[in-house]
Amino acid sequence: MASALLTSAAAGTEPAVEGRALWIPAWELTSHADVRGAIIQAAEYRFNAVFVQVRYRGDALYIPHRCTSYYTNPEPRSIYMKGQPGDFDPLALAVEEGHSWGLSVHAWVTCFEVTGGFAPQDENHVVNRHPEWVSCDRWGNRMGVGHRAWLDPGIPEARDYTASVLLDIVSNYEVDGLHLDYVRYEGPDMGFTPIAVSDYWVRTGLDADPEDEEWRAWRRDNVTEFVDRVQREAREINPEIIVSAAVFADRAGDAYDGVCQDWGRWLEEGLIDLALPMSYSLNAGTIGRQTTDAVTHAGDGLVYTGIALRNYNDGSKPLDPAVVRSHIEAVRAAGADGVAIFSYTDFREMILAGMTPDDLFSDSAEEPDREEW
Repeated sequence: MASALLTSAAAGTEPAVEGRALWIPAWELTSHADVRGAIIQAAEYRFNAVFVQVRYRGDALYIPHRCTSYYTNPEPRSIYMKGQPGDFDPLALAVEEGHSWGLSVHAWVTCFEVTGGFAPQDENHVVNRHPEWVSCDRWGNRMGVGHRAWLDPGIPEARDYTASVLLDIVSNYEVDGLHLDYVRYEGPDMGFTPIAVSDYWVRTGLDADPEDEEWRAWRRDNVTEFVDRVQREAREINPEIIVSAAVFADRAGDAYDGVCQDWGRWLEEGLIDLALPMSYSLNAGTIGRQTTDAVTHAGDGLVYTGIALRNYNDGSKPLDPAVVRSHIEAVRAAGADGVAIFSYTDFREMILAGMTPDDLFSDSAEEPDREEW
């Protein structure tokens, strides 16, 4: 449905209807001033949606069971909220501020990666409560909790736990969307926990073999089952919620075979409303090709192409706004419904360097009509 939304834009002009989302990471939500500042700048620079990261790595930048405790959620307060009063609630503030500025606010949640290079000290952190859920490689080595540990999506209890945490957020906050990140396996050589391997053998009578398509298909189904459940139950709580996912842009390659992220199916079957392929190339042609592929497989869903603001391979400074604008134009030309900018950290640095609101978006735009989602 992407082309129907954007073909009305005349050549050289900006579309009147276009999703413009800004990813705001957890470390930018550490105080009232930070949250308000990020929201205000998003509005001033003509975005119409924000993805605020409120589950960084198995932690909470919100208040679990804020109003209702129907869903299990023991997750500890995020380290990014250290020093703030106990009632500080970045998500509630983002929703309040975002709506007052006319932005839709999506709760951005990291799904299966649960430590970020640090060993959580809180006894309620999932890696301390359930170390048996932490993913193993194909040789049986369990990822240490200080080294970006993941939960194994092949463990039903790990999927149930994660879904419950996400649904607790939806049931307690008036968010416009739930944005799934790291909703995948870490890679083809991970996800070999004894629990998962045993479950696979019981179900199929086969040994786990990373070269076996049946093993890979089972893993893809594990992730898809999780996405489907979260979407269905989130809709029961809030029928108007938008469920989206940040996905590998190489749909048929790295996404499908490497990390078992069958997001083309998710779009085509309506398991998500919106896909955000992370097309972080610095080449506009590559961005355009990846966007075209996503739009082709969107079904009735929407596509916002995610673009980066710097070259993350060399640690360089953020890109020139003119280069970013050329990437936005490539996304439009390929027929996407919108664009998502990663991330506010680099965006803020570009503002400090002199970028103006007109440098990326010269006119305001409405989000795609919710009736179409």
